[in-house]
Amino acid sequence: MQDVEQKAFEIYEKNISFFSQKYPHILKKIQTFQSAVEINPSIAQYDLEYLDGYFDVKQKSSGNYLYANNSIEVSKLLAKQVNFQKDSYIFEGFPIYYGVEKKENLDDKTRSLEGIYPLMSYYIDNTSSSDTMKMIEKFIFVGVGLGLHLIEIDTKISANEYFIIEDDLELFTLSLFCTPYYTFEQKQLYFSIGDDENSFMSLFNEFLETSFYLNRYLKYSHFPAHSKHKLKLIQNALASQDFISFPYKTLLFKYLRPFEYLDKGYNIIDLSHHFPKSSLSKKPMMVLGSGPSLEKNIEWLKQYHHHFVIMAPSSTLKSLYKYGIKPDIVTHLDGFESVLKVFEGFDVTSFVKEDTVFLCGSFIPTKVREMFAKENCFITEEDTFYHKNINGIVGPCVGSTSIFDALLLSMEEIYLLGLDFAIDIETGKTHSLEHVTKNQLDVEEKDKLQQVISFRKNLFPVKGNFVSKVYTNSLFQISLQTLYEKIPLIKQEEQTLYNLNDGAKIHQAIPKHIQEIDITAYKKLDHKKIFQEIKPLLEAKSEKYLSKEDIVSLKNRLQFAYEIKEILEDYKKSVSYKNSDAYLYDLLGLVTHLLKNKTYSKRETSNLTRVYYMFFKYTIPMIMDFFNTKSLKNEKHHIKKIDKILLHELFNIQKIYASKIEEFLAKY
Repeated sequence: MQDVEQKAFEIYEKNISFFSQKYPHILKKIQTFQSAVEINPSIAQYDLEYLDGYFDVKQKSSGNYLYANNSIEVSKLLAKQVNFQKDSYIFEGFPIYYGVEKKENLDDKTRSLEGIYPLMSYYIDNTSSSDTMKMIEKFIFVGVGLGLHLIEIDTKISANEYFIIEDDLELFTLSLFCTPYYTFEQKQLYFSIGDDENSFMSLFNEFLETSFYLNRYLKYSHFPAHSKHKLKLIQNALASQDFISFPYKTLLFKYLRPFEYLDKGYNIIDLSHHFPKSSLSKKPMMVLGSGPSLEKNIEWLKQYHHHFVIMAPSSTLKSLYKYGIKPDIVTHLDGFESVLKVFEGFDVTSFVKEDTVFLCGSFIPTKVREMFAKENCFITEEDTFYHKNINGIVGPCVGSTSIFDALLLSMEEIYLLGLDFAIDIETGKTHSLEHVTKNQLDVEEKDKLQQVISFRKNLFPVKGNFVSKVYTNSLFQISLQTLYEKIPLIKQEEQTLYNLNDGAKIHQAIPKHIQEIDITAYKKLDHKKIFQEIKPLLEAKSEKYLSKEDIVSLKNRLQFAYEIKEILEDYKKSVSYKNSDAYLYDLLGLVTHLLKNKTYSKRETSNLTRVYYMFFKYTIPMIMDFFNTKSLKNEKHHIKKIDKILLHELFNIQKIYASKIEEFLAKY
């Protein structure tokens, strides 16, 4: 027994040294917990016990054991469950579709993947979900227990990257006596220990970004005693990946859309920094959204809206028109033609033509832009930098972006209404009645682990604003995560956010029931005077035309596009079709070459590079998995076919991008 204890302490000491060098943030969590136990021993829930040749964990309160059996044998059984099949204990990294390229009429959203559909069809025609992998390179452990099965599984698969999840910090601390994590020193490890949803999502997204080309399938092991909640969060993270929610072709068209208005004298506004303090800053602002809480509180808003500066997304205009609530600022992001539906059924122009400013994203459709008076229209740049030093801070949706806009306008009191970012738990509604993408989801299915990943329909719990738990979907979670990350970077000390919604908790926003607002503290505001305050502020931070330096920058972008074409031509001539190893080596070399300029700090190169990045995040994992199939025959034939499909769209992206810039520069 003494030898067992000595060995356990040796493992523990080596683990502590390992974590102090490689993962000090995890060690800090462990030490914080241990310090708390020293102060109050009753915090500790477990005892680590050595039973008949194995360790187990005893829960003090119940006397129950974690394994309730030989932990070594249980770990071997968990390892036995892990195999190389593509249909067992696996997450599909992203959805693929069959035969879409054969459709005659593609709408805006299906067209966004048009260059990938042929590869998807070829992949489906020549692989099967029952195929066996040659190797597993990324693996997820959902629950550690004492960690014994980690060693067993690594011995079996020897992956290069492991994502290790354990929600119970005390249990993970006990595993340090049993599992030599330091033997994983040469592996890429990601430890999610006791993380909340936001911290978990940030880390898991990092795991996905690293070696993204291996994300077609992600194998996992679930420790039976561990909650399945993180399984749902993993599904959510996969469903909400940027290249799925905003595909490469949509991003390309978004980057090119500004060429429709850059030379037409529109106000291009800089929303990358706070506006100077002004008399407007002292006035309370009500930022609206199309969530269920807007509909619930519309009568209150009708009565008291004159006490606030009203910022409203275009999706709320029909409801506001109905109740006679005229916004001071209208925000808009959606670039698809389908958004025109939100403007049907009422006279938009007469409602907002005068005394209302229109703050919109760069992807705005022409038909929407022309509904508003040109002189009152202010368009943001979204990481395009066509105008030097002009940019915006944009969220995944118009609601989150509106919150950022309100903060950047330096408003000191900001009330949020209709920004639920969750479903109504009673009705299942996602939006108010007038919203173009309103859904009614089945709340009875909310806790089930879904087999099919859906961007809008899969539900999972998050912290509520007024209650401990509400349910959201992947679409809303992207915004919640972005708000969690960006609000601390934008919000100034004197600014206060009030969350009036029945939905999700918004980071750094104070929960407040709408009836608790002391309306007597705010005098009625004159709508026309508000307009006269807002417009000059926006104009002062806007440019109407490109400078000579901006035109030179555009020419440099075009030159970069020509260089990309040369890189593709060189690759086409030199790529090896000898075998899959040689081909994948050359292909990943091309990917690395094309992506070296994807940071937003590179003004002339980042846009085209990021389009390729989104394209590669969808295509390269498919290709890597295709050739990771054990029973694959006729490799050379497949290599030639796949490379032809891939190159066709790589050249097409470059051609579309370069042609648009050439067309615009021809005017100068």
